[in-house]
Amino acid sequence: MEVEASENFEVENVRATLTYPQHAILGEGSIWSDTDQVLYWIDIEGKKLFIYNPKTNCNQEFGLSDLPGTVVQRTNGELLISIRNGITSFNPHTKEFKVMVHPNTVGNNRYNDGKCDPQGRFWVSTMSLEQDNPPKASLFKINHDFHSEKVFDGVRIGNGLVWSIDQTKFYYIDTPTLNIDEMDFNAAQGTVSNRRHCISFENRGFGFPDGMTIDSEGKLWIAHWEGGRVTRWCPITKKLLLTVTVPNVSRVTSCAFGDADLQTLYITTARCDGEPDSGSLFKYRFTNGIKGNAAFKFQG
Repeated sequence: MEVEASENFEVENVRATLTYPQHAILGEGSIWSDTDQVLYWIDIEGKKLFIYNPKTNCNQEFGLSDLPGTVVQRTNGELLISIRNGITSFNPHTKEFKVMVHPNTVGNNRYNDGKCDPQGRFWVSTMSLEQDNPPKASLFKINHDFHSEKVFDGVRIGNGLVWSIDQTKFYYIDTPTLNIDEMDFNAAQGTVSNRRHCISFENRGFGFPDGMTIDSEGKLWIAHWEGGRVTRWCPITKKLLLTVTVPNVSRVTSCAFGDADLQTLYITTARCDGEPDSGSLFKYRFTNGIKGNAAFKFQG
């Protein structure tokens, strides 16, 4: 049964700070590399991959052939980018691109958010570039041998996805539903079942749930498109625990814990007229023990 957060529950509110003024059209897909100590992120509409180094405050960029959805790291050091024309491996040193697999067959869909599970498989959603009814997007799983499987369809805008710390639950956002859904996860088989609503954002005034990450305590962090914030939730009690406000920016798209101790929350945003800092990279540094987890890498 879904439980609403108590109206009388006092929620801590902190403010993120601008860390790099990139002004991406649609900044997204943030993920921290524990091996390279950099933040990978993308500009979907700008067709760019970014590599942000906080030590040098340098944001390296690479042009892409088509619209990207997200980026993850491979165990061989290369990157896996979900570009509209295929799931593509990219070597940042040689600048070599290679399409590895292309499970999407719906012409007006593109790849959107995705992450690797604890077993090193890559899960990636699609979204429709039109308002299809019924919805025609899907969630796919890319195995280590690059064989792809459709996990489920009926998706409109597949977005944030994470696995619980004990690897028994899978959390998923289909943005227009205004819900975080929870499913049982079979780690050995890489399957999900028993889908149900976990947290609802309907009538909260938080905008739309977009990207998502999970911290070391198993709490969920949600970026809110048109909501100007990132929120922290307990998936067990369904309570809102903390809000990170992104000042003067409405379109907050993704979040990822980074830095050597994983205690800095990096936040991507999208450009919006009348918001000079929109599209930039923001961060909030925690000093109270809140930290993230090392991102899983693709083992293929």
